[in-house]
Amino acid sequence: MSMFRTSNNNPSRPRDPYPMNPARPQPGIEPPIPDGPTERIAGRRPKRAGIAFVALLVALFALNVAGVAIFVAWRASNLARAALERPAPAAAAAVARPQGESFDVSYAQEPLRVQVGCSAVLFLDLDEPRSNAAEKAGDLRYDSRCGDQPPSLTLGAGAAGGSQVKTTDVDAAGCARAIRTSPIGPGAGVPVRKGTVLCVLTAATPARMALVEITDVGRTGTAGMRATSWKVTG
Repeated sequence: MSMFRTSNNNPSRPRDPYPMNPARPQPGIEPPIPDGPTERIAGRRPKRAGIAFVALLVALFALNVAGVAIFVAWRASNLARAALERPAPAAAAAVARPQGESFDVSYAQEPLRVQVGCSAVLFLDLDEPRSNAAEKAGDLRYDSRCGDQPPSLTLGAGAAGGSQVKTTDVDAAGCARAIRTSPIGPGAGVPVRKGTVLCVLTAATPARMALVEITDVGRTGTAGMRATSWKVTG
């Protein structure tokens, strides 16, 4: 019986330099799929943070819009309240004037000049108007002073009433109200200074309401005035 021994050294078959390794992929064989959990692919960020940021921006925008709406509503409410409380021009005129009384402009911004000596007297007629009028027709009496004392104005015999006001921004109805509430008393004098404003109601028929402004004061016995008059009817 002959014994034959096989040998791997077959000269007709080339030797595989890499022995069979299960971990190494073999030609024509698909690698096995591992069991168990797989690792998360790096570089992917969750979308929750972006969604939360967008939601925050939307909430802030809505809050701003609500604040603006509240401010606009508050402002509109205040304006409406002020409009209701402010009387209409016609209603204000009716309150300022006595019922049935009206005023028509007789003359406007008429210049008047006073020039007398020391310790002299001059009368102003506001119905025309006229400077250096007769005493009986004089609505204002101008008394010049000597030295450092300023001249003064008092109501004359031709005036039915008068009042000193703070500004020329007043109409005939405002003058009538000032004469009714803050009149110049008998014998009271008003110092003649630049910017002094007087309302004078004459006793003529028809009566005149005059607004007199002192425009300049010069040396002794010299003064400039400007007068506006309304005819009182009714």
